[in-house]
Amino acid sequence: MINDLISLLPKPPPGKIGWPWTKASKLLPECMLDKSPWPKISVVTPSCNQVQFIEETIRSVLLQNYPNLEYIIIDGGSTDGSVEIIKRYEPWLAYWVSEPDLGQSHAINKGFQKSTGEILAWINSDDFYAPGAFYKVADAFNSTKTLWVAGLCHRIDQIGEIIATGNPPHNVLEKWYVGLPYSQPSIFWDQRLWEEVGEIDDSLNYSFDYDLFLRFIKHQPFAYWINTHLANFRYHSSSKSIKDQLKFIPERELIYKRHTLRGFNIVQRSYIHKKRRDRKARIYMENAGNFSLISFLIKIIWIAPWKIFRKEYINCLTQKLNEILLRKR
Repeated sequence: MINDLISLLPKPPPGKIGWPWTKASKLLPECMLDKSPWPKISVVTPSCNQVQFIEETIRSVLLQNYPNLEYIIIDGGSTDGSVEIIKRYEPWLAYWVSEPDLGQSHAINKGFQKSTGEILAWINSDDFYAPGAFYKVADAFNSTKTLWVAGLCHRIDQIGEIIATGNPPHNVLEKWYVGLPYSQPSIFWDQRLWEEVGEIDDSLNYSFDYDLFLRFIKHQPFAYWINTHLANFRYHSSSKSIKDQLKFIPERELIYKRHTLRGFNIVQRSYIHKKRRDRKARIYMENAGNFSLISFLIKIIWIAPWKIFRKEYINCLTQKLNEILLRKR
């Protein structure tokens, strides 16, 4: 079935060509180079009303042409046509369900509870993998003793155009306590690590991946880095990363308190605290339109007073003043 998978899958929508529509990853031999069997990779896709993107996600998983794949889709009761697309690919899925759930983090946990793979990952229904990603991941796990791997992840827009190419992270532990150095779609981990750290905290809705990976680094400080393109992370108008930026702040504060800075010296702690405040100030500036002028001024001056003379702050302030003047006309 693998050999002719692209011809067996449903035909792509009109006008869709290239990866993962009319092109597939190269076929892999029956076993790895050292004659060991391919480790089972279990991938979970949480989904809810993303009919515009989900088929591309599904095909990017299946057309890896990976010989030992377990693909699970957990849909939250979509009503936009997503379920009809999932049903078309049902013969190639290990498990899928469409029913109300408690949100994205809960859906991911449900998926992994059904999984039986040695290597685990999730890919959201608006993101997609690069060709050949699973082969590179399996090879990395087989040739090293790593518990998790990460690779390059491109940022793309709504139509799939590249906004930014991924860059190798700086393996500095302090940076982990500011934000996530790796992009979630390009991260894969050993099932034993998942058993050790426990499931995703499904009380979190926005930064649950960050919390999970902070638990990972307590067992292995850095992922084994694969310096090649593994996945694509999509920015679009309805994605949490754009429309819900401000909602990430309270969850990040909770996670910061949960994962203490014990073990860092005073210089490292000062660096972490400053970078956290820089990050929060940047989010407020990017969402300046949601605040009154006074509220915006207070937030920035209180959080990161050193930014008030920066060009980005002055531009935001000018924009707020112009909004006020326009309203008064």
